[in-house]
Parts: sequence; structure tokens; C-alpha cells
Amino acid sequence: MALNPDLPLRVVTLGGGTGLAALLRALKTEAERPDQPWQLTGIVTVSDNGGSSGRLREELGGIPPGDLRNCLSALTREESILSELLSYRFKGDGSLAGHSLGNLMLLAMVDITGDWVKAIRQLSSVLVTAGRLYPSTTVPVTLCAKDVEGHAYVGETAVNETTAPILSIWLEPRDPEPLPEAMLAILRADLVLLAPGSLFTSALPNLLIPELRSALQKTSAPILYVANLMTEPGETSGLDLEGHLRAILDIGGIKPTAVLVNDVLPSAEVLARYREEGGSPVLPSGPETAGIPVVVEALLDLEASSARHHPASLLKAVRKWLRGR
Repeated sequence: MALNPDLPLRVVTLGGGTGLAALLRALKTEAERPDQPWQLTGIVTVSDNGGSSGRLREELGGIPPGDLRNCLSALTREESILSELLSYRFKGDGSLAGHSLGNLMLLAMVDITGDWVKAIRQLSSVLVTAGRLYPSTTVPVTLCAKDVEGHAYVGETAVNETTAPILSIWLEPRDPEPLPEAMLAILRADLVLLAPGSLFTSALPNLLIPELRSALQKTSAPILYVANLMTEPGETSGLDLEGHLRAILDIGGIKPTAVLVNDVLPSAEVLARYREEGGSPVLPSGPETAGIPVVVEALLDLEASSARHHPASLLKAVRKWLRGR
């Protein structure tokens, strides 16, 4: 059944890293419109153990703040000094070097409020964001994987650096309690979007939480998976669109209603750079892949120095798909 994108739809997005932030930035226009805006909710992967997030997680415990901070910045209504502060990283060689100020602000707010949901809500009100954000769980989780050669990987950073194809992937603990607010948002959604991004370390971790996966299986909302533009060296080297979808189906346990795929190649210079690093375009091969309808649109930002979804083109494609269902 078609959905009218001009109505105030309840739209839920899931992912992590830069992919979810890019999708939220594209959808923000709909959440900011004065007449019947979309109710936008982001559910964020919290398995990161690298960089500033990893150091804070090791020193202070709890869940990593980095992806949440990225998404908060993406949802900020207007570019402001507060948004810049979220992304500011300390320089030098001291103990603060490399830490993001936004990560520290989030953890400070959690300490003040005693609750992640309250902390994000308080910081969102200061930043004036165009939607709501929830971590998928507040239980500290570790991403683990095994490749086809039998090697085991512990931690998101290690999984991201795999070279052999991944055979299985899971969270420890295996059954972390999801955030009730995230569950409710999925069950009440009019539309669910699976964000692009690192397949095994951003897209799949949310789907590895059994209760969250069950909510996605039960929701009556259509689920649109926004495919990556390029494969990622190591993690998804040599994996075509069907390979990505098989991972969502077989490991994530979710069957998207459709997959949105770009069909425009980057410039020769950008393409050569990606190929030198082991990346290649993720392109459509037909009207259906792995039993899932393929929606083909020109989504690439041709002016970007790397392969990125064009925010306006991505939003236009989502709206077009909603009307044509």
C-alpha cells in the first residue's frame, strides 16, 4: 500500500557510524517542514570499540557515545557553534588528545541524569534537533565474528579489519535487553529504513539483538534497505548486492520490503582510488535480488571527493518509492 510522504509519517531508521548520520541528514528536511512534519527516530548501533569511543568505554564502562554523537550532529536543525562543538576533537599528546568533545558531553549528561534516554533528550533540546535518537541497547555489548577459515574476531575494530569472508557474527552477551523506546518506535512506525554503512559492524549489530529483530519482523511498516555505494576493503571485499542482502536475510533475520540501489559510477579518479584500496561499486543486477525488489535511482553525489549519497537525491528516491508502492 502506498504511503503519502506529505503526511506526518512515523519514520524509524537503524544503523551506525557515518551511514546512519548521512541518512538522518537527508531525511531531516522532512522533519523540519512546518506542515505535517515526519516524526523521525534514529536507533543507533552501540558496539563500537575504537577511537575516542573505545577509549572512553574502556576507561569508564558503559556504551560507546561516538555514533550517537554523530547522529545528534546530523539532526541539529541549524549549523551552529554547538554542532561544531559536538564534532570538535582535542589535539596534542595529552590524555584528551583525540577525544571528541561531543562524546564527553554525552557521557557527562548521562552521569548527571543517570539515564541514556534522558541524557540524549536533554542534549537534543539544547541543540534543537529535528528528531529523536535511541541507542539500540544500554547494555555494553561486544561484536564477535568468525570467518570462513575459522579465525575468530573480538570487537568491532577487529571485525572491520577481517580479510576473509565472514561466516558468522554475534553479540556478547547474545541477548542484550533492547531499549523499550526503540522497540515501541519500530512497532508504531509507518516506515523503517535500514541505513547504509559498514555491513557487519554498523548495519547488522542492531539486528543481532533478538527482541529488536523480533519487533522488526512483527512491524506492519515497510522496510527499505538503503544499499551501500561501495564495498569496504576487508569487511565486504568482493561482496555484491546479493551478498549484502543475504547477510541481512540470513544473519540479520530480516527481509526488507525493497532495497534502494545507486546505479551511477563515481568519477574515474575516485573509482581508481577505491579499487586501489580494495573497494568496488555495489550495483544493481536486475529488478529483483535474493527475492527482494530492487529500486534503482541515481543517488551518488558527483561533486563529493569520495563516494557519498547525495542527500537531496536520497530523500527524493525515498519519497518516490513511498508514492509508488
